Amino acid sequence: MTRISASVTVQFVSLVLAFMPASSFTNTILTLPPLRLSQQQHTNTNTPPSPRSTTTLPSTTQDLTQTTLSDTTPNPLILHTPLPPQSFAGAVERAITNRFGASPAARILQSWRLLDAGYEHVQHISPRDAKNCYQHASSYVPSLSVKKYWENEELEWTSKLESHYPAIKREFMAAISDAQSLEEQGNNVWAGALTNDAAGYGVGWSTLVLYDRGSWDDENTKLFPQTSRAILDCGIPACEVFFASMQPGSSIAPHSDFTNFVLTSHLGLVIPKQGEKRCKLTIGDEEREWHEGEISVFDTSVIHEAVNETDETRYILMMRLWHPDLTEVEREALQFTYDCLEVPELTSDDPGMVFMAEQHIKMLRSVPELLTEDVDVTELIGKKKKKDKKYKKKKKKSGTAGKGFGA
Repeated sequence: MTRISASVTVQFVSLVLAFMPASSFTNTILTLPPLRLSQQQHTNTNTPPSPRSTTTLPSTTQDLTQTTLSDTTPNPLILHTPLPPQSFAGAVERAITNRFGASPAARILQSWRLLDAGYEHVQHISPRDAKNCYQHASSYVPSLSVKKYWENEELEWTSKLESHYPAIKREFMAAISDAQSLEEQGNNVWAGALTNDAAGYGVGWSTLVLYDRGSWDDENTKLFPQTSRAILDCGIPACEVFFASMQPGSSIAPHSDFTNFVLTSHLGLVIPKQGEKRCKLTIGDEEREWHEGEISVFDTSVIHEAVNETDETRYILMMRLWHPDLTEVEREALQFTYDCLEVPELTSDDPGMVFMAEQHIKMLRSVPELLTEDVDVTELIGKKKKKDKKYKKKKKKSGTAGKGFGA
């Protein structure tokens, strides 16, 4: 029997950490999927691995509160050599190629190889003397446009979601008015940062997840049906959706989310002291206030920070979005990468095992019945829900544990 080497195990763990999502850094302890020989060893053990490029990639390790001009790497090295086929990373690469084609998924394959090689992209986006005004991404898809803020006129769904603001806020305020019931009925309600990598968020930042890497949270969508349905109806290209709170007098230190193919959006729900510039967000060198009922979209692979200098808690609806420059095939390929990290059997050479893995993914990605039924969800607001004792998707503690895919 062939054993899985320690190096393969370490590589698998590092890739999972690199592609963990934003909400992961803040709400839960990371649970790794099981390692199995069928996912790690895909070729005859006598077959030598494919040679890799020996060119040294630029890499950065730096204080995120300062720019380092010498670390700017605007043009990443192109890696043409496939990853070793017997490794987990190589298996994922082959599965992406087989499903989506080498040409349509070329940028995603390149991103995967750069990640495996330890590449970190650093690029200034303003005059070089501007403090913190640069992009820093270890999960990097080449050639995507980068700017601090995106204007709402560029994204059709923003005006649609803003029109749902009154209902979303009404539902949210009704839910948080009974903190005990919310805690009892919800899943990982107002979970905070648990890892050193998330320390920049501080102790005052916490989340309540509705949607995570393609999976709806069954318990929390029942508590916020109007919000969840609005996300679906508005056609938002989201890969994560959650409420986020920021305690009075707290701040989030300058940091990057290390992922350039996902943007971040906020819908202001409860913003203390509007107009006084005491509750604000800074992307690069550009500072903006939150406003209730207004959506902002920005790139969190650019160094950013936030502060709540008031004596009240700030609440927002936060979304992670696929970058608009990605093609539909590229979005699907990135989602498939998530799926492989969640269910490694998707990379197997065994058709039966792949079929079972695909059924598992379908179950994880299913939309809760509440959001597909033709019912008036407004009748559910403020009502206590009984726990469903029937079999349902296992509660997942989506958390952050390393660089990449949204810290």
